Amino acid sequence: MKPTVEALSAFLQPIRAYLAQDGGDIDFVRVSEDGRILYVRLKGTCQTCELNSTTLQLGVLEPLRRFFPSLEAIEVVEE
Repeated sequence: MKPTVEALSAFLQPIRAYLAQDGGDIDFVRVSEDGRILYVRLKGTCQTCELNSTTLQLGVLEPLRRFFPSLEAIEVVEE
């Protein structure tokens, strides 16, 4: 299944709830045409957190790759 923003959003609702506990959030902006790169926007405390790159890799990308193996990277889009 090719990842879509809608499908990714549905799979990550629990992660968004976890981020919200610390005042953060993540918006899914788009997926590259080839389905390999997920573009996101960080919100709240996630924008300035020193661990946001680790959270993106281990807490967002890795779980998604179980369902969408074509995903290879996650990129942050600035405002």
